[in-house]
Amino acid sequence: MITDILEMGEQTKLRGQVVVLGSGIAGAEVATHLARHGREVILVESGRDGFVPSIQALNDVIFLGKRHRELDPDSYYHRYLPPELRGVSRVRQFGGTSNVWTGKWKYLQPIDFEGRPWVANSGWPIDFADLLEHYRSAAKDYGFGDLEAEAVRPEITELRAKLTAGGLKMSSFYWEQTPTRTAIRFGDEMRRSQNLQVVLGATATELKLDDSCQRVTAVVCRSLEGRELTVEGDVVIIATGAFEAARLLLASNRQLPKGIGNAHDLVGRFYTDHPKHHTGFLHPGALTRQYAHELQYAPKPRFCICFALDDATQQQHDLLEHVLYLKPIYEKPIDRLWRTLRLRPACRDHNGAVAAYRVKFVTEQVPQKNSRIQLGKELDALGQRKLEVDWCFTEQDHQSMATTLQLLTQRFAEVGLGAFDFGNDPPSLETMTDAAHQMGTTRMASRPEAGVVDTNCRVFGMDNLYVASSAVFPTGPSYSPTFTILALARRLGEHLLQTAPVSITQLSV
Repeated sequence: MITDILEMGEQTKLRGQVVVLGSGIAGAEVATHLARHGREVILVESGRDGFVPSIQALNDVIFLGKRHRELDPDSYYHRYLPPELRGVSRVRQFGGTSNVWTGKWKYLQPIDFEGRPWVANSGWPIDFADLLEHYRSAAKDYGFGDLEAEAVRPEITELRAKLTAGGLKMSSFYWEQTPTRTAIRFGDEMRRSQNLQVVLGATATELKLDDSCQRVTAVVCRSLEGRELTVEGDVVIIATGAFEAARLLLASNRQLPKGIGNAHDLVGRFYTDHPKHHTGFLHPGALTRQYAHELQYAPKPRFCICFALDDATQQQHDLLEHVLYLKPIYEKPIDRLWRTLRLRPACRDHNGAVAAYRVKFVTEQVPQKNSRIQLGKELDALGQRKLEVDWCFTEQDHQSMATTLQLLTQRFAEVGLGAFDFGNDPPSLETMTDAAHQMGTTRMASRPEAGVVDTNCRVFGMDNLYVASSAVFPTGPSYSPTFTILALARRLGEHLLQTAPVSITQLSV
């Protein structure tokens, strides 16, 4: 069932077994999974079916450090979106930020979970094996291609061997034909479900605790129209993005002055994203011409590949994981003429002759406490304190990117992939944009002194409060966190099914 807060009374109270906050990839996945297995679930979403500018404005933050990209109706790389969403990195609408997602599904690699001595605060308290079955089951249920089978396809194996010999590595991702939008994928199921109630237009503003301050007893939700809703449940899952997960924990400070889960001043800290540069070009070399069909971006759905320096090089030079993506730009008549006059061989894939490849250079950043979000003094339209975002970098971030670019340029040329051309705009952290991959504000750890949630995504010190989003990522080396967000949500759903008994309590309004 899907309802709106405006369809309820002035002081409505709802009760379910599980309360989920947010209807994006994680929220929709865990809510529907639990509902299918007999749990009574209430999902609360700040937005509505359509885009509402006044609700979207609740996302406004104050930037203290590097700014994030913002609304840009003329953005060339968001042409697939309506103008009001181009450049937007967080969306308050039914379906959450899946409404602007491009549909690239990529596993984290086993090494991404490991602590690297040369990268401070790196490593997860779980490993790749803990998520593999959930990656696999999600791929099957969502209809993705088999990334593991793709990795051993003969053409990919051959190309990988040639890159390995040159100190490079590659990995694959699956690109959907039509990006998953959770409001579309799960909308009908949510409307028909007898176990799931979705409430739109309701923004979670506070978590109330019992006298022990170890258990959430209610979620207070409000709307811009002045309605208030109280939602109670045995389990509460914050499935918002990294910004809003941290804000809700920090803002719930009536009983715990520092906020919930913040005994060690870690909520909102270790904030990371994936700075990216997307205006460079690669002039194809012999190896690129040989494997051009593997670099196609169309037609979708399809597997695509990305490149990085190999693990040994990263360790030798104390480097972070920086990744290159290559998008083919096809020849126009003038390009064909110039190539012919210069007696250069054509680079052809199944879609035509490639003039060059647009280079997207994506960087990891060092997780550090000073890169953070916190509550500011300015209030939003609901009277809630806006976030102040201090997205900042270390000297290692700057040095790692410069060294990586130098080595990639050299090795791409040596193996025959081609030559880079960044013109007058070489990649630098000052000129790069964010990738809308907010991570780390409630990082996962094995002990409360090192993070905010445990290995089951439960907030330390709380009996029934969980976070399901990239907010729990301790590090995010590989680009595109969405598949791992989905896998973590599936893992959490299974954990709750095993630990939380079925109740006969019915939803009540």
